[in-house]
Amino acid sequence: MGAGSTVATAEERVVAELEKIKSVFEDVGPFMDKIEDFRDRLERRIRTTVHYMDVMGEGSAERIVRLIEQLSKIGRDEVEIRLGSPDVGLPITSLALYTPPPPKAPPERTRFKVPKQDPYLRAYVEATTEFDRMVRVSDQRLLEFARRQMQGRDAVSSAEIEIESIPDLFAYRALPNLAAVGRSVRLGEFTIRLDEGRTANDWIDVTAFRIERTRTTADAA
Repeated sequence: MGAGSTVATAEERVVAELEKIKSVFEDVGPFMDKIEDFRDRLERRIRTTVHYMDVMGEGSAERIVRLIEQLSKIGRDEVEIRLGSPDVGLPITSLALYTPPPPKAPPERTRFKVPKQDPYLRAYVEATTEFDRMVRVSDQRLLEFARRQMQGRDAVSSAEIEIESIPDLFAYRALPNLAAVGRSVRLGEFTIRLDEGRTANDWIDVTAFRIERTRTTADAA
């Protein structure tokens, strides 16, 4: 199957899925219309009830008129009025009523576009790959690190090892982990042994260990 037919097939599948989603929203639309219609009718009833209560009962305008009439009989320019209850405002205002949202514009039909690749993605992948390679210390890298530290000597303690780079740090940290189970392990022509206590330097704090050159039968002879 050619590339063009593959893209066309994929586009048809995506369009079919979008049509399903569209049908779901179209089914939800009538229910939302009923809910908004109920809200409108409820708001009209509330407004009618509030208006009826204000007309049938003594409204605020009538109370203010009676208050002004009583104040005019006092004969003073200033009068202190103490309210019997706090002013909490009207219980129902226009802000409390539901306002339906404006109608949404229909979606525009557009073709599928392949997203542009992030220009920093390649540099990020290369950096993470390099970091993973540096962290995952192989036995060969450990052996090379041990050979550089031994330099013809028969034994080197963890306190004598020099760390000169980040790769050396990860190799240094991995050496005592090799001997964590049996307290000693073979690594090429060397043996890694754990010692008592810990070794701390400017880089790291690890279990004390030493690297010994493994003596063979030929060496003993």
